[in-house]
Amino acid sequence: MKPFIDCVPCIIRWIYERVSSSAREEQKYALMRTIMGVLSHEFSPSGNVALITKRILDRVDEFVLAAEAGYNEIKIKTNHVAEELLPASRDYISKGETDYERFWRACGLASAGNVSTIGAPTGAYDFPEVEDIIMGRGSVPLLIGDVYGAVKRANHVLFLSDNAGEIGFDSLLIEELKTMGLALTLVVKEAPFFDDATIKDACYFGLDKVADNILTTRSVFVPGNSAPALEDAYKMSDLVIAKGVFNFESLAGEDLEKPVVYMLKIKCRLLSAINEAEVGNAIVRLESV
Repeated sequence: MKPFIDCVPCIIRWIYERVSSSAREEQKYALMRTIMGVLSHEFSPSGNVALITKRILDRVDEFVLAAEAGYNEIKIKTNHVAEELLPASRDYISKGETDYERFWRACGLASAGNVSTIGAPTGAYDFPEVEDIIMGRGSVPLLIGDVYGAVKRANHVLFLSDNAGEIGFDSLLIEELKTMGLALTLVVKEAPFFDDATIKDACYFGLDKVADNILTTRSVFVPGNSAPALEDAYKMSDLVIAKGVFNFESLAGEDLEKPVVYMLKIKCRLLSAINEAEVGNAIVRLESV
């Protein structure tokens, strides 16, 4: 996704609030100077929002490492919250009368699970939108494009996960994709990476027994800027499913050679304008080749 001027304060907030928790007061000034320095060098209309963020994170990696302890408890509790909702979620999906309806219900829960905030979390996430959907109280995410058709035409999916907890609902969609006969490579973050899902979180929800392969990335996956194994998996895939805002910022509008399904909650007015959806809504959107 190409950057807008309004992306600057969000990038600063997203990074600073997450990494400054472990910094001493005198370190915070140096931290902010580093963030602003990389932005001043990298930010341009032809750039990529996720790649700019990735390069800043690479420069403040010591603070990312130091912040790990504060996120472990949040992730453990968030996984437990999601786990408690999984039996009712599976029941909701199973009540779909057709393959399409079961697939769409799984997509809806996976997208509705994208509840992480732009600012740093202050505690475990809960999943009110998911609970509302399975209890028949809330509206389902907005469907944009022939997502089911794109999946039916695919053979190998590259699934870019987002947060801990949320990956529990992703696991239900991944089970549906495997039932449809697709090969699937799951991508999670290399620990530590804030509240994002890692191998540990994927295994907590049994995805090591469902996905054909699980790969890790130190930060967001940006094609052409990642480890060889991940680049190879991307080239092998004929469909990408990208969860969350960070993955949207990495891939959207980048003239990729394969279709991408985005699943995320609209968290700012720019995402609202790009996706033609109201802020606060969840979407499942196909970007075709």
